[in-house]
Amino acid sequence: MLPAPSTFARLDVLVVDDIDQSRLELTELVERLGHGVVAAAGGEEALQCVRSRLPDLVLLDLLMPDLDGFEVTRRIRQIAPTTWVPVLVTSSLQGDDHFCAALAQGADDYLTRPVNVQLLDAKLRHYARVLRLQRDVAVAMQRQRDIHDNISDAVLTLDDEGTIIDANMAACRRFGATWPSELAGCGCRDVTGLELAALTAGGAVTLTAADGRSFPAEIGSSQWHDAGASRVTLVLRDLSERRAIERLKAEFLATVSHELRTPLTSIVGSVSLVVAGKAGVLPPQAAPLLGMAHRNAQRLSRLIDDLLDLTKLEGDRMTLRLQRVDAASLVAEALDANHAYAQRAGVRLAAHGQDTSAAVSVDPDRFLQVMSNLISNAVKHSPAQGEVTVALSSTSHWVHYSVGDEGPGIPADFQHRMFEKFSQADGSDQRAKGGTGLGLYVARLLVERMGGQITAGAREGGGSEFRIRLPRADAPAAPERPVLWIVDRDVDASARLRALLGARWRVSAVVDLAQAADLGRPDPTTVLLADPQGQGMAVEFCDGLRRLARGRPVLLYSDAVDAAFVQRQGLHWMPKSGEGTGAEMLERKLADLGRPKAGQEG
Repeated sequence: MLPAPSTFARLDVLVVDDIDQSRLELTELVERLGHGVVAAAGGEEALQCVRSRLPDLVLLDLLMPDLDGFEVTRRIRQIAPTTWVPVLVTSSLQGDDHFCAALAQGADDYLTRPVNVQLLDAKLRHYARVLRLQRDVAVAMQRQRDIHDNISDAVLTLDDEGTIIDANMAACRRFGATWPSELAGCGCRDVTGLELAALTAGGAVTLTAADGRSFPAEIGSSQWHDAGASRVTLVLRDLSERRAIERLKAEFLATVSHELRTPLTSIVGSVSLVVAGKAGVLPPQAAPLLGMAHRNAQRLSRLIDDLLDLTKLEGDRMTLRLQRVDAASLVAEALDANHAYAQRAGVRLAAHGQDTSAAVSVDPDRFLQVMSNLISNAVKHSPAQGEVTVALSSTSHWVHYSVGDEGPGIPADFQHRMFEKFSQADGSDQRAKGGTGLGLYVARLLVERMGGQITAGAREGGGSEFRIRLPRADAPAAPERPVLWIVDRDVDASARLRALLGARWRVSAVVDLAQAADLGRPDPTTVLLADPQGQGMAVEFCDGLRRLARGRPVLLYSDAVDAAFVQRQGLHWMPKSGEGTGAEMLERKLADLGRPKAGQEG
């Protein structure tokens, strides 16, 4: 009794046998099992059928007069080198030697004659299942390949020696290849212009295209393993268009701001004269309206000033005129400039520490701009009849300014981003206090350009306090400073750390370990400050840091790792944000690490 027809999958089977009766019996048997059949009476006819339409499976007699089954099997593999067509050879010969020879020629399985129906059905079911899985895998692989090739960013996969293994079509277009196979086997430096270490470090880099021209790019990298071998996949995003758009936006912003400045100056001047009564006594109904227009025109003027300063600072087009100035005189000027505004708001201004004789090197106009921004913000967030305190103090090397208020304080989740562009504690359109979020960002840029640092936090007793620290211009000659090596992909963060720590440390900042190796041998006062973010595998990065440090302390200053990981690496750690962080904590940590231990070698 025949098994029930297969419901698993219907195969297109090619039955090849030169004996008519045998071919007919096997054909009928396969059809009754639920599969489609094409019959061939010899080897040549079978090959013609394969060329005409590739079958799913071949049942092939080994002994035929024109071409035997061994030769037919070999030629089927030549006709379809990339597609697997299972070949099951059949024979009534005794022994297994001929079957072994057929398998050696590329056959996949065999059946003895007369054919066992249950065994034939089981084998056909098995190969139907395998072929279906194979097709599913092929479809999934093609889908992934199509997705890969349609990614607009260039994607390269490299081995641990920097040799390209695979690429997508965007990478081919970018680096002058027609197909990924043309890039396979090439070194990453020959293709991109950079070594493997620079590519895997990630971040913003400059690459070389096929035509020899350089272009800015942002690299994302991920490491993985294939059969024990290390691989890294890089996504290279061309930043040329983004940079061009940013330049256009900056130029547009600067142009519009300049164009608005001239008519606005006339409007503010004219309204000021009218409000001051130069055009006669105002009707009672007009006075409050003109007063509102005057206040908002001044507010718009301040906004345009911020936009102009922003475009100059970010474009590095602002020239600061640094002068040696008495620190206390700057506080007096700032209080005078903001006295009327505070008085209108019903807030008192108080000064402390005016007796210091310290001097600072600043651009007076720009520093007063920063102080006015802090004082006006403090007044704006103070309650009626509240007090804003401006304090001054100094040490042997630093001058400290602070502006404190009695307002609601700074939300904890806002403190870490309050000096970023367009940052506001209340970003909704219903916020009670006006502002664009540019003032503090501009203030930070100006203070850092003058060699200082600005921070903010809670004020003792309630409210908030903004603090500025500047180097003393009259500080005594400092002793030889210890050495600090900063290894950080974030160039802006490195610049801020250099500005913050440059008075106490001899700072060298690089982006990765490859560049850090060029700094030479650390001396007994050297401390390494590093961030693993964007530096590839964190464990491998830490291994490289230890080799570079040669026993000197290494501080991971990063939010990308945690205390448990750093402890396993045997290094020191301090997060960039969160509780227990800040400039003073970082300086104390570095100062402690920088003290050479007894018997320590450089």
